[in-house]
Amino acid sequence: MITTTSSAGGHSTRSRPRRGRLVRWLLLVPVTLAVLLALLFFGGGGWYFSGQIYADGLQVRRSGYDYGQEVVAASGGTVTIADPADEQPLLDRDDVWGLRWRHASGSEDAVGFGQISGDGTGEGDVTRRLEVLVGQPPEPGDLVDLDRSGFPEDPEVALGRPVEEVSYGSGAFPAWYVPGDGSTWAVLVHGKGADRTEMLRMMRTTVSDGMPSLAITYRNDVGVLQDESGIYQFGRTEWPELDAAVRYAQDNGAQDVVLLGASMGGAIIASYLRNVPDAPVSAVVLDSPMLDFGQAVSYGASQRTLPVLGRVPEALTWTAKQIAALRYGVDWSDLDYLEDSSWLDVPTLLVHGSEDKTVPVTLSQQLAEAHPDEVDLVVVPGAGHMASWNVDPDGYDAALAGFLDRL
Repeated sequence: MITTTSSAGGHSTRSRPRRGRLVRWLLLVPVTLAVLLALLFFGGGGWYFSGQIYADGLQVRRSGYDYGQEVVAASGGTVTIADPADEQPLLDRDDVWGLRWRHASGSEDAVGFGQISGDGTGEGDVTRRLEVLVGQPPEPGDLVDLDRSGFPEDPEVALGRPVEEVSYGSGAFPAWYVPGDGSTWAVLVHGKGADRTEMLRMMRTTVSDGMPSLAITYRNDVGVLQDESGIYQFGRTEWPELDAAVRYAQDNGAQDVVLLGASMGGAIIASYLRNVPDAPVSAVVLDSPMLDFGQAVSYGASQRTLPVLGRVPEALTWTAKQIAALRYGVDWSDLDYLEDSSWLDVPTLLVHGSEDKTVPVTLSQQLAEAHPDEVDLVVVPGAGHMASWNVDPDGYDAALAGFLDRL
């Protein structure tokens, strides 16, 4: 007869396997919870931050006006603006900025535009020099908006000469055109969410240099066709508009062109040169160029913080980018113009602010290092995104004019 033996304590040995399994299950609980929390953190966090990639980088929207400060006084070529909470630190600097103003009870349309310059004086109420370019001087109570472009939407105010409104691409895209001497045209490409006004700072120099100059538009701009994807593509789909603009220049006497781009306009130029290797381009000028959207997204994420964790983990940023690729069809490798920059083989001027928080200056430095014989890089200390002209307009104009004179 088979009998069951017991331990000294009288307990059956059959309980030992059950107790071992229970211990193993208990040990698995924290591991399982950790895995679930990681999935929740990276899945949920990645989904959220992919939405931020869309909102900050991909979504089609135009830069609006932020009438955030009020005029206290204006007389004798100066304007005093109230900023008691120091919400607009740019007022305190000696940079040159456009200033748009309207009456507090008026419409959103500006009633005047000028440029402020010189050191800001005062605390709370900041006084700057003011040159009125359009309209009457501001009055106490008027609301003001700082404009990085520096000039009003009327190109003739900035350029000081007649400007023609032309169209290209079978008439689908408008452009500003100023005739000039010679057969080398300047074709200027603005950045994301901006318009042709952004290019007036560069265009003043190309026009003064006697170059026929064409400031163009492209898909997703106001009043023209929208990209079927519904998002900005950073050159991937916008380059055909630049191609059409160059062909327009050729049809009207251009033997070659100099391409000038700002921010995403730089990506459009890079994509055009990648796709049209025999393009009639003799030189390139890029200001704060978005040459790798993926790196720019990672750079932006590195400046954010999370509760408890501090900086956003790189793994979370990577996850967000993969989710963005699935949600919005972003091809990150196709938006990287630095991994293979063989598209650039002509003299190039790069201008980039050292304090650019949108497009890291390292992108321009990478391109300069890859093409030391072609690229001149000018880094402007203290300048933010697309603000190198604002920090040093005379130096900016001189660098651009000197580069064009050497061609």
